[in-house]
Amino acid sequence: MDKKKVAVPLVCHGHSRPVVDLFYSPVTPDGFFLISASKGKKVGSSTLGSSKVGSHLVLHGHSRPIVNLFYSPVTPDGFFLISSSKDSTPMLRNGETGDWIGTFEGHKGAVWSCSLDTNALRAASGSADFTAKLWDALTGDELHSFEHKHIVRACAFSEDTHFLLTGGVEKVLRIFDLNRPDAPPREVENSPGSIRTVAWLHSDQTILSSCTDNGGVRLWDVRTGKIVQTLETKLPVTSAEVSQDGRYITTADGTTVKFWDANHYGLVKSYNMPCNMESASLEPKFGNKFIAGGEDMWIHVFDFNTGEEIGCNKGHHGPVHCVRFSPGGESYASGSEDGTIRIWQTGPQNLEETDSFVSGKVKVAVDEVARKVEGFHIGKEGKTGNKEKASDG
Repeated sequence: MDKKKVAVPLVCHGHSRPVVDLFYSPVTPDGFFLISASKGKKVGSSTLGSSKVGSHLVLHGHSRPIVNLFYSPVTPDGFFLISSSKDSTPMLRNGETGDWIGTFEGHKGAVWSCSLDTNALRAASGSADFTAKLWDALTGDELHSFEHKHIVRACAFSEDTHFLLTGGVEKVLRIFDLNRPDAPPREVENSPGSIRTVAWLHSDQTILSSCTDNGGVRLWDVRTGKIVQTLETKLPVTSAEVSQDGRYITTADGTTVKFWDANHYGLVKSYNMPCNMESASLEPKFGNKFIAGGEDMWIHVFDFNTGEEIGCNKGHHGPVHCVRFSPGGESYASGSEDGTIRIWQTGPQNLEETDSFVSGKVKVAVDEVARKVEGFHIGKEGKTGNKEKASDG
């Protein structure tokens, strides 16, 4: 008897009530689209097609520009992607499939930064409402709100998950002890300008910051609170990323992407870009390529060793504000002024390989999302059960 091929479904979450109707669009230059109607009084849409250059997923849900993306490390439940937007609602998704898991509601202004801790159990966000918030990533509950005196532009968990680092328009770095959230934070002053990005490195012994209006990246000794090194750039650094292995710091400033030795602080490589790039990310597994996105709305892929452009992904309809590789390097995400997140595959590109590539992973991904979404309850009118929600994904 011939064995029948078993189809593995892609599960799309988001509706809180029964789904009663579906409709596919014809094929368009941006792929084809699926719209769904539900008794939950909200209409959802999903993009299942692929662009002409590179296979990718389009993730809807945010109503305003996407300004920051962050991938968690790989956890026993997979890896996760959190996004921040000017619509004030960070969103959590399965990092592999892009499936919506939950929306964190509570901010009253644009959310400029977001982060997940090492185990993806807690999330953090920094906002224009003068607060940084700590969230339970399993339930969506707000655990604590850290008050600031001005806009918070950046936040990051320490590697040991005990501390939260924030920075913003106040020109002050703050380190909050998450074991004592009500205690006053440690403050590190003397930043030359409003803080744009922050990160931890050297096993939480050093912190990194860049400024909105000043060039360069500053490295601070956590123990003394003093600047130990400045990585000089001509223009303000809009993106600074520490590589997964801790070897490199990747920066984007204007039309230049630079790679710095994270231990000795020397400049390793510097490449001129075809346009102003707001964000760049180094492939974490092999370190042989990097991506950059900016004002031309495209995601450019470059060879790390030569700087040669080896790929270009088109699909966004507005400038790209953030690009990040997934922790295993099998895909990368981009967030844009157009309000969408796109996940681009770096895996097999021909149809036969892609079929086996997807079907082998979706089985695991569906279970992962089901475990993560169980118990995640957020509603505008108060917390509800895990079967109801008030916000769209």
